[in-house]
Amino acid sequence: MVKEETFESIINEFRELSQKGIEEQVLGEGYPLDMHLHPGTTQPYDASGPPYQSPFVLTRPVIQTYAAVIGDDNPLYTDPEYAKNGPYGCLIAPGTALIIARNAMWHGARRKGGWPIANFHSGTAWEFFDVLREGTGFQTSSVGKEIIEKPGAHGNLFFFITDVNYWDMRGDLLGKCYGTLIMVPREEMGTSRTMSVERLGEKMMYERDASKYNQEQIEEILDLIEKGKPRGKETLYWEDVKEGDKLPTFVVPPWTDQDWTVTGFIRNGPPRGYHFEAGYNMRRYLRHEMEGGGGNSYTHPISRWPWSGADEHGDALMAAYRGQALPFDWGGQRSQIPQALMSNWMGDEGFIRRLQMALRRPFYYADIGLYNGEIVKKFKEVQKGEAGEGAEPGERTYYAVGIKYEGRNQTDQVFVQGTSTVYLPSREGGKVVLPVPHVAKPPAVPYETFYRDWY
Repeated sequence: MVKEETFESIINEFRELSQKGIEEQVLGEGYPLDMHLHPGTTQPYDASGPPYQSPFVLTRPVIQTYAAVIGDDNPLYTDPEYAKNGPYGCLIAPGTALIIARNAMWHGARRKGGWPIANFHSGTAWEFFDVLREGTGFQTSSVGKEIIEKPGAHGNLFFFITDVNYWDMRGDLLGKCYGTLIMVPREEMGTSRTMSVERLGEKMMYERDASKYNQEQIEEILDLIEKGKPRGKETLYWEDVKEGDKLPTFVVPPWTDQDWTVTGFIRNGPPRGYHFEAGYNMRRYLRHEMEGGGGNSYTHPISRWPWSGADEHGDALMAAYRGQALPFDWGGQRSQIPQALMSNWMGDEGFIRRLQMALRRPFYYADIGLYNGEIVKKFKEVQKGEAGEGAEPGERTYYAVGIKYEGRNQTDQVFVQGTSTVYLPSREGGKVVLPVPHVAKPPAVPYETFYRDWY
């Protein structure tokens, strides 16, 4: 006799199989974490890892397009002539561009039809050891570190913590990322990842209407945007800053469906974007449904056709499948933006060493992002390395500041908050010397350490 599946039994199965996946992965017996696994079937890239070779290379168009996608017009990322005369002699990309080589998210155990769970990008914490120069290629590895279960407003939530390492093609470590994916069980989904179209709108996570702006508000925001230009070549010395100093506001103008569409570049690479992918997915879903697969497609609320789940973000009608009243952003895109607050303030000679963020609520259609930060700690930090492949030898003292920041929307709601450590040039110690010394395999930072006040 086949045991009847219930919502509760499926959630228990998800918990058990996901935990087993982490345990088997540690023992070398499980499947690799394959969220955005590169190169997969793409040739001629080496798929025998880990580490896995990424098909992405930081060519000039890739860097410039990436900067446009996250709304950062820093000339170090966009102007080759300016960058050639800068501290690195070439165009560079923000450290967060590492996400195009591999997204630091794991969705847990897999199941035909999916699980009755809505997932959201909940946060990232980055460690950077060097800048990303034009021409850099990548190798990556991804490891699931832990699953944390916490009570929430609609039942227990699962936090999936992933540890990703990024090397260049010489084997030099460029950075690490600790990704957090929050899994929200949704009873109205029943026993699969989708739900009946008749149940759309039940148990919405937030109630919101799209904001409208008068001319005075628009002019005020445009003025903030104009004032938020990068410091550039005007050197900011460590000796000239103090605890309590405020960073100039960085502004993201009203978010639109076009902003969601361009995240296809971050997720899939040029020229493939999500709306082109949706057509491919629809045909695949239709074939799947005709074959009696079930549970893997969505029904569009108006046309009643099988539809792409990717449109949960950008389609006002489909967003309710994720419990949202409006189209909302992809958390991976939002997790790239705060670096501009720091880089605009610190100037060309500064270096972001650590950058942590927690995504608190969705960023909705027509929302404005106002990012502000404050120096809360000023200190010196000694970094030690070792000789050998993937390591950087030596011992150096860096002149650092700890920054606490947050992003608020036009309704004064916090949608992201986090911390950062920035190295600045010093009159006493000289310029910031890169790469930062490190061992070949830096230990992973525990969740309880990086998820708040990580300086």
